[in-house]
Amino acid sequence: MAKNYIDYCREAVQRDPKTYGGMFNPDGSRKSPPNMSNFYKKVPKDIPREEEKKLRRDGWTPCADEEHKPELQITGTEIKLKGRKLNLAILPMPKNPSRKEYNRIWMSNKRVRQRIKKLKEKYGTTIPL
Repeated sequence: MAKNYIDYCREAVQRDPKTYGGMFNPDGSRKSPPNMSNFYKKVPKDIPREEEKKLRRDGWTPCADEEHKPELQITGTEIKLKGRKLNLAILPMPKNPSRKEYNRIWMSNKRVRQRIKKLKEKYGTTIPL
């Protein structure tokens, strides 16, 4: 009679339990994967929700009261945002440009206009761009 998968698994566990014992039961059936949901519960349940929100978090997300908008410095056509310099100069179109040059300048100007639009939405129109 031919062997099936469970028979091979049972023999493997008997032959080398250190290697195959973690995946298969002694009868040859597969073990269920471990439940990992309880590893992420850090805060005890007896703390009320209101006090839990006031506690300082030490995870990846910052508290709402500690968030600050990045400072925006405008110097001519250069903007310094979060320590990076952005050049928001709109390039002039030369006379008789080639198709490649025209597309490059047009795409660059389009990206600059989109960036200016996003910055106006984020910081408002009180800051002149």
